[in-house]
Formats: sequence, structure tokens, C-alpha cells
Amino acid sequence: MSRFQNFTFADLQRELRSLGVPGLLAGLALLLALGLALLAQRWDAQAAQAQADADQLRGQIRLLRAAGQAQAAAPATSAQWLAALPPAAERQQRLADLLEMGLRLGLVSARTEHRLSVDAASGLERLRVTMPLSGGYAQLRQYIAAALLHDPALSLDGLKLRRASPQAAEVEAELQWSLHGRAALPAKAAEAAGTPPREGARP
Repeated sequence: MSRFQNFTFADLQRELRSLGVPGLLAGLALLLALGLALLAQRWDAQAAQAQADADQLRGQIRLLRAAGQAQAAAPATSAQWLAALPPAAERQQRLADLLEMGLRLGLVSARTEHRLSVDAASGLERLRVTMPLSGGYAQLRQYIAAALLHDPALSLDGLKLRRASPQAAEVEAELQWSLHGRAALPAKAAEAAGTPPREGARP
């Protein structure tokens, strides 16, 4: 047998004693450096996988939007375009539908933040929704596609993806939606803009 095949734990102990404290510390430092290098490679792989997932999903979303725009006929005038948007009265139901679709697909949301902005001059409103989610990647893709098809006045403005590890089945995502709609205007302003007043509003 060779010298390495006969090398025992007792031999290892003698070698470590012969190195002394400086040699032992140097060996530990080398092991620590190797461990950090392996961790850095693992983190880089996780970041690269998450970025690849996000890029792929963004590409699919762009294709979906392009297909929808090709199928939809553009309104002839700005007034017709405004009239085609959902009214403010449907805002809460649209938001509820958006949340419910994610729950049905098994996506978990810890919290959802939303902020409404209204442009009275143009008669437009925009509800911004920030939605952190966790779940399967396939379910997330299905959710985004279904939500955009369900609500034509919905847009996905931002998307962030993160995986706990390259082998993890679930992803952590942050979606930034915008629900576009017609603002609730007074009757006189609505008539001036060429849109019908809200039901129940006085002339």
C-alpha cells in the first residue's frame, strides 16, 4: 500500500501538532476561504437563476401585450378611448378580482399596498398596487397572463423575482400593477368632457 493509504487519524494528529499554532491557523483560514468561495458561487448561481426567470417572464408578458394590442381595435377618438375605460365604481371589484385570482392559484400574499391617483383634467384615475407574492413559478406565470387577459385596463409596471436557492420550487415575487379607469367626475365636468354622468348624479 502507498503512504496515503496507510495514513490514519493518529498520523493526522501528529501532522497538526508538528505544524504548531501558526500552521493550524493558516489551515483554518484556507478552509474558511474555500467555504466562502463556494458560498459566493452558490449566491451567484441563485441571482443568475432569478434574473433569468424574470427576463423570461418579462418577455412572455411583452408577447402577450403585443398579441392583445393586435387583436383590439383602437378607439377612433380620445373620448371613445376614455369611454372604453372601466368607471371608478368598478375599481374595488377589479381589485378584488385581481387578488382572488392569485389566491385561487395558490399564491400567497403577505400584504398588498395600493395608492390612488386622479387626474381631474383628463378624467383618468390610476390605482397602483404593490403585491408581494410567493409560490410556484408556473402558477405565477399563469396568474399574470390570466390577470392581464381578464382586465384589459390593467397593466403590469414592475416585476421582481427571487429564489431562496436554485433548487427551490417556489419563488418570491413583487408585482407592481396599475388599474386604469375613468375618474368619478361631477356631472358638469363629465358633460364637458363628453362622457355620460354617473348614475344617480344630478344635472
